[in-house]
Amino acid sequence: MPEGATGSSLFVEIRNPPRVVEGPPVMLLHGWASTSAYWEPLVDKLLDAGHAVWIVDLPGYHPGESLPENFDWTLDSVAAAVAEEISSRQEPGLPAAGAVHVVGHSLGGSVALTLAARHPECVATLTLVGMVPAPLNEGFRSMLSSQLRQGFIDAGTREKLMKAWFGPLEAAEREILGRGFSVPFGVLGASGEAGLQGVDSRDPALVTAPTLVIIGTDDRLRTPAQVQQFVAGSPERRLAAIPNAGHSVHWEQPAACAKAMEKFWQARPTAKPAAPRRKMSDI
Repeated sequence: MPEGATGSSLFVEIRNPPRVVEGPPVMLLHGWASTSAYWEPLVDKLLDAGHAVWIVDLPGYHPGESLPENFDWTLDSVAAAVAEEISSRQEPGLPAAGAVHVVGHSLGGSVALTLAARHPECVATLTLVGMVPAPLNEGFRSMLSSQLRQGFIDAGTREKLMKAWFGPLEAAEREILGRGFSVPFGVLGASGEAGLQGVDSRDPALVTAPTLVIIGTDDRLRTPAQVQQFVAGSPERRLAAIPNAGHSVHWEQPAACAKAMEKFWQARPTAKPAAPRRKMSDI
């Protein structure tokens, strides 16, 4: 059953494998105009490998959910909600669950990186899927900005985005993957603005967790040069470039993504959870 943190309207579905391997749970953070349904192929692979999986619906994206009136949809506020969720996961009489493997796609990757920078005690490893903290493809940025200004996502733009993100789809797949566009525009618009604003330029240098970037070789939202520059910026960063996949590489090539994650988790010791950092306003 999905569970939510009352203050943040964050919903999490927890799935446990029949055979559990040693290691942290895997938390999945979806992207803009998406739902957690598009993780399903990857979830199956992770469960088969023995990992507990925490599947998050970002604030406002859970069906039928209404955000609290005072909730400001920003990368920082959502990262704080995710940190609260991780910290609260404990059994009576036992210590807190501790750090988890955090995996974020696209906008979810921006949330995940912000989480790793601001709440390092929550993140054992960081995996960015289809995302590095660099300016978006200008065509996509311009299209999304115009849609947000008009106050709705029109049918033509929706079709362009679905094609760019997923390629050819069966009718049933299109219906499932398109549900993210049914999120109330107050949430869709605010989360889109957060994505356009992007990660705070100071945050990447604050991340201490080992970091894996998974990119489909046909992804056009960031250039290969942007990806390489980010990965080269720290010895704690690694790159897995997956062929025959675009922006939604986890949907198109779930087995390759799971294999890359497994290899990364096994080869790199997880970061020792750090003490919470001071807020940016205190620095």
